[in-house]
Amino acid sequence: MEKTYELSLTPLQIEVLLDSVRGFVDNKKLLHVPVAGGEIVGLPLTEEALAWLLNVCGQVDEKQSIVVQLASVDDERTKVNVRCPAGSEICTYEVLLAEFDEQ
Repeated sequence: MEKTYELSLTPLQIEVLLDSVRGFVDNKKLLHVPVAGGEIVGLPLTEEALAWLLNVCGQVDEKQSIVVQLASVDDERTKVNVRCPAGSEICTYEVLLAEFDEQ
């Protein structure tokens, strides 16, 4: 499985998502965000990834195009790549999707 999603978020929206993730004290949850085309998808964005996005994309106070790629590593693990064109770096991490609740 490999899926690519394009998000368009302002620094304030990234901050709100980051605050939400920090509030998930007991468990991890998928963040439901709008992607290009208007569809809403649940993505396993971590606190570290959102903090990185805020640092890289938060330099300009306008919507930034953010690309999130999900790729299966094996039957359980998923590799997540997060890229913001404002920076040349890519934030990459692996997650167990089963650890993330839908709601």
